[in-house]
Amino acid sequence: MCNEKKKDLNFLIRIFTGLIYVILILFSIEKGEKPFRIVMMMLSFFCLFEFLLILKTNKTLIKITFLFFLFSIFMDLFIKKEKGLILYVICFIPYSIIFLVIQLFYPKNSPKEKIVQISHLIFGLVYIIIPFYLASYIYSMIHHGKQLILGVFILIWTNDSLSYLIGKKWGKRKIAVSISPKKSIEGVIGGLFFCLILGFFLSKIWKEKYWFILAFTVPIFSTIGDLVESTIKRSCSVKNSGIFFPGHGGFLDRLDSFIFVIPIIATVVASLVYIF
Repeated sequence: MCNEKKKDLNFLIRIFTGLIYVILILFSIEKGEKPFRIVMMMLSFFCLFEFLLILKTNKTLIKITFLFFLFSIFMDLFIKKEKGLILYVICFIPYSIIFLVIQLFYPKNSPKEKIVQISHLIFGLVYIIIPFYLASYIYSMIHHGKQLILGVFILIWTNDSLSYLIGKKWGKRKIAVSISPKKSIEGVIGGLFFCLILGFFLSKIWKEKYWFILAFTVPIFSTIGDLVESTIKRSCSVKNSGIFFPGHGGFLDRLDSFIFVIPIIATVVASLVYIF
């Protein structure tokens, strides 16, 4: 009886924290380019922060990361909106250089450890920072970018929620037990099915046929993104990336699908715009 009550309470906490996250994203999308960009950069910082902690990165370097992000966001509040994205690029260049220099001359690390730490930075920038930057770019620079970002988030949330619920109820065949024991084939198929239904309605509402393609693409790469993040955590013997979202874990746990999906969306958009 106590276990059932605990499960129900955890489920309610999961719903509540999930709603707060959804409201934050929807609010930033609706408010315009600058609020959305700042929210994306803040989320990217929290994800990178958790990522570096998981990989046991030097604490001094994590503090430097915090200072650069804080400085770039502070500056973004006082500059023209069309220059916002460039500011983050400018801030990341000196941050990366300082990170590399400190690692190279840090006396307590062996040459091998220094290379490992530097690889953490490079992987973190590619894996986490670039997707959030691409999301801001799509929102501000691509035709119907706001609509595209909103639809992608809705598809990701639909896939995550329905695959979780269906997998929890009917999931029997596991995809990768060693990586994500709770993720099932039934859950993945269920999430994909409902995304396809949603894609049909989005194509009718927004009069764009590419939503059929995205409705099929997003759930597949969303699932892969979740498995990639689970692999990183497993390799470091960590269950959750953080505790900011009770019932979900950390920011990286909540945004792992988004991080993996956005580069794919950017590739599809670039192909449609510049090739076809």
